Amino acid sequence: MSEGKPNKAPTVMEIERRFRSPSVVVARPVVLAGLSMLGTVRRFRWTAQGVAHLLEHDEPLIFASNHASHADTAAILGTLPSAMRRRTCVAAALDVFGSCNNGQKHTLKTLKRELVPFLVAAGFHAFPFDRHGPPLRSLRTAVDMIRRDWNLLLYPEGTRSRSGDMAPFKAGVGVLAKMTGRLVVPIHVSGGRSILPCGVFMPRAGHALVRYGEPMRLSKGESAADFTARVQRRVSALGEEDVAPVQSLNGTTRVGAPTRLAAAAATTVNGSNHSV
Repeated sequence: MSEGKPNKAPTVMEIERRFRSPSVVVARPVVLAGLSMLGTVRRFRWTAQGVAHLLEHDEPLIFASNHASHADTAAILGTLPSAMRRRTCVAAALDVFGSCNNGQKHTLKTLKRELVPFLVAAGFHAFPFDRHGPPLRSLRTAVDMIRRDWNLLLYPEGTRSRSGDMAPFKAGVGVLAKMTGRLVVPIHVSGGRSILPCGVFMPRAGHALVRYGEPMRLSKGESAADFTARVQRRVSALGEEDVAPVQSLNGTTRVGAPTRLAAAAATTVNGSNHSV
């Protein structure tokens, strides 16, 4: 494979074999512990609303979120119930996983290009999803992951928003819902850009809020495109909701009663939360 060209999207067997590899198994707790320590040092954290919606379902779920920062993935996974988080994989852009070095001398730049994808794959159970080439192979892999009892986190916009405004969702989320019959959980993350803006490598102090909506099912006769549009409207609406979190028994933050935005913010900042 020539340098500069990303690897082709892997099969489900290749993904699971990588997840079970000794290097990933050893690196995963190290990455997560390092992220937690970094959050304490750099003073960033995240809280969640609507976790109660997730606790009512045992089957694999498809998580569909807006995407404005690389911090979004850590915020979502950091606020999921632990058992659900362990069985959640992340569809990451194929080109983020870089390319082979072809035996060339390693430089700081090439090491970073190879190390970052490994850490992302190890810490977040991420796998490459081809967002530019023919989608059939990547969609088939995603379907197979769901059928093998993995929850799937994806970003239907296809890339991070540079402005903070959501781009139109690609139809893949609707296709996956149609092919698997699984529920789709709409998610809105706000504040991620304050922690890790585009082009910034080291996280900054900040607070991200993850809002989980009620799981959605594709209706009988509804097209994948129409369902995708409905999911996007719900994600957008979650970003505009004015709700306050209340503490649940297991330490996660659930949705409380409607209240003023200032009171909601104060409750979130001062109440219990998930720090990384």
